[in-house]
Amino acid sequence: MAGFRAVLDACVLVPMVKADVLLEFAHQGAYRPLWSDRILDEVARAIPIASAQRVTVEAGQRRVHRMNTIFEDAKVEDWEDLQEQLTGLPDPDDRHVVAAAIRGHASAIVTDNLKDFPSAELERWGLHAVDSDEFLLDLLDLNFKRGLGCLKAVSERRKNPPQEIANILDSLERSGAPGFAFEARRLLDISAEG
Repeated sequence: MAGFRAVLDACVLVPMVKADVLLEFAHQGAYRPLWSDRILDEVARAIPIASAQRVTVEAGQRRVHRMNTIFEDAKVEDWEDLQEQLTGLPDPDDRHVVAAAIRGHASAIVTDNLKDFPSAELERWGLHAVDSDEFLLDLLDLNFKRGLGCLKAVSERRKNPPQEIANILDSLERSGAPGFAFEARRLLDISAEG
């Protein structure tokens, strides 16, 4: 599956825990993440807002820089010229995401805004959109040991404050991945909220 390419929309990279889990799956070879500078600009700007200003703009920018450093082949270049060819999307401001997916030879766009990426329009380009919950569930189904290892790795990195896997699953549930959280709890035999 490491050859499977997926563009990660900004909305799935802003919730910190969800982004950490998605990126840990990529780090462990489950898929290849893709993004553009424009997607990452949106992420850097949205992180302080989503965190109610507990995270600074600078910290958001550092996170984006680390993502580009760790996943040095994730950034898609030269997608801008494709935007003009893309019509039929409900929000023209989302054309950049589809253009990056096309230029990056992605198979999927992982987004929690499925309504903005109609199947009929994406199929023309050999793409489909999937929400983060379904994507994480698919990754877990393909290799549940790797999935549980991803959760453990994310938990071990979170030191300030420390977060057990149960806390991570609670955060994932709140950020729009309840199916994944439920299935991971079932596999780990962890009850909700600890």
